[in-house]
Amino acid sequence: MILLAQGEEIQQLVAGFQSHDPQGNAVAQVEILVRTAVFKSANDLVGWLLQQAAERIDASYQPKPGEVHKSRETIRVQGTFGSFELKRDYYYHAGKKQSHYPADGALGLEVGYTPALAKLLCLEGADETTYLKAERHLEQTGGIKVSARQIQRVVQRVGADAQDWQERAAQPGLCDAPILYASGDGTGVPMRPEELEGRRGKQADGSAKTRQVYFCLKSRDSMSHLCPYLSRYWVEMLSAEVGRLCGHEDYADLAQGRPVLQGV
Repeated sequence: MILLAQGEEIQQLVAGFQSHDPQGNAVAQVEILVRTAVFKSANDLVGWLLQQAAERIDASYQPKPGEVHKSRETIRVQGTFGSFELKRDYYYHAGKKQSHYPADGALGLEVGYTPALAKLLCLEGADETTYLKAERHLEQTGGIKVSARQIQRVVQRVGADAQDWQERAAQPGLCDAPILYASGDGTGVPMRPEELEGRRGKQADGSAKTRQVYFCLKSRDSMSHLCPYLSRYWVEMLSAEVGRLCGHEDYADLAQGRPVLQGV
């Protein structure tokens, strides 16, 4: 049925385009019209698929203690091809005064947006200098109409979880590699005051807040060494961090105050 409707719309577009001279405005509009027709059918298909998924999710959901099924609620969901209605079960926990829509979480809906569109909104919001520019860019390039305020809302909603994920505690793991390397270089690395004594910088008084750093850490089995430009403070910090993340006993020694690096 969806494909049939799409075919009829495309035929109408073809007939309309062929009935006029192929000049500037008509040519400029034909691709937008085709995109609109294709998006409409694609949106219907996505809406149908997600509704079927919501039905399966709700049918298999086991309420948590204290949760009571209240009703069947409808939400307007927006995706990359348009918007559609989605019906799903609504639960309420009186003790916690907490509402719960199992299908929303299972489908990854973010404040009424599909995961694909929410990701796109966050990318645009982060890439453009203002949310208004992100709004205009989305509409001009993809025919997606989302207000600047809504883009900001999604970015703030998703951004908080993303920051928590980035700041999560790393889980140490075993490393079976016989040799472990960690290297890097940087200009303008912040240092402690004692590491900057005697160094000229760009501050008003001529002092420096940063210094240039090059380092290369290697395991004890490969004649461990460190570039002499790196302070002892950075040696211990970097070595201990490498050991913590990779579970490598050579570097884990540093966390206990047992240096294993040479050439400092």
